[in-house]
Amino acid sequence: MDRLLLHSGIAAALLFFIVPTILVFTRRGFDLERHAISMLSLGEGGWMMKAVFVVSGLLVIASAWGLHQELMRGLGGIVAPLLIGGYGVGLVLAGIYDAPEGLGLPPGVPEEQPPEMTAEAKLHSLAFMIAFGSLILSCFVVALHFWQVERLFWAAASLIAGCALPLLIGLGVSMTIAPGIAFYWAAMLGWLWIAAILAVLGPAA
Repeated sequence: MDRLLLHSGIAAALLFFIVPTILVFTRRGFDLERHAISMLSLGEGGWMMKAVFVVSGLLVIASAWGLHQELMRGLGGIVAPLLIGGYGVGLVLAGIYDAPEGLGLPPGVPEEQPPEMTAEAKLHSLAFMIAFGSLILSCFVVALHFWQVERLFWAAASLIAGCALPLLIGLGVSMTIAPGIAFYWAAMLGWLWIAAILAVLGPAA
């Protein structure tokens, strides 16, 4: 059962990679250089991205419980599952509350960003901060766990992921890299890390 729970996080990673990537290339009016992937939840067909957020978030929460059951004691068994669970909660909230409209998406809205965010858009932004903040912190906690059990490759990989995620987000926010592209790669890096560590963690970890 614990292994099945851990694998639910891997299933979430596959779901979030496959569906949004297909939508990026098929959604009318969507431009990855200008639009964050969360904007795929807007307009006609947006229910698919909303469903991805909610379902993947619930699967991540399940995997967090499986991670707790596997590690049980110590920092890795308590704090890491809480943080990964926080990532899942942020995803669910991002599916409930829509991203802000603008930049021509959905088709028909003005090409510029609205001067003020709606309450729903603010809640979506809060969900984004909860999700990525939890994910980034979990990288460092899991890195410490791997260091303590002398799995140095995975400790280094987790540390690198924890540093790369805020770097990508910062590059997008500062417009050094097109925001949509930066946020897309940050999301996919996060999912790759989650799938990898859930695949290697187990009773012997």
